Amino acid sequence: MGTYDIVAVRFISSGTPRADWTRAVENLITLLKPGGWLQWIDSCNFTLYNSVPGTSRAACQEIYDGLDSFRAGEDVVIGLMMREGRNMKREQAWEGLGLVNVHEDVFSTDRLQEPELHLREKGTRNIMDCFLACLYSLVDGEKGEWTKERIELLKRDAMKEIDEGVYHTLDQVCIVGRQAGGTGDKHV
Repeated sequence: MGTYDIVAVRFISSGTPRADWTRAVENLITLLKPGGWLQWIDSCNFTLYNSVPGTSRAACQEIYDGLDSFRAGEDVVIGLMMREGRNMKREQAWEGLGLVNVHEDVFSTDRLQEPELHLREKGTRNIMDCFLACLYSLVDGEKGEWTKERIELLKRDAMKEIDEGVYHTLDQVCIVGRQAGGTGDKHV
């Protein structure tokens, strides 16, 4: 193996359980030539905000909190944004796997400033629709806490909250690291 100068992957967390991420990085490293770079871009850190003081976000928060049963399991649909713990030490984890010159950067969707495109509103509606679809899968479950009627009421209230200024952010994380070896190590 070891044939590539650069290996770039995107959204691995959406299709891989958390328990397999380290193994995925280990496998990706085997594709790198000495001195080759690995880049991983993924989503994480879902957060709700109010852009108008005093705006309720109770329905949106209840939808988000309703996904707790997915967070605890190995469900891959929810992905990184729902399972990642606070203060994740990705850089140290990559260094522990032998990568050097490891760096992480985060771009928040909160920085998107094109009002005519309504990206905040559209993105928030889209993610709420995705979360609601997950909640519908819990209807008639063992605990019986989710009903179609409850979800429809939450959807109505959440869309009203979004109309009134509630929005979510979703960070895009980019982490890069270099396989040890190659010419770059001589200058360290």
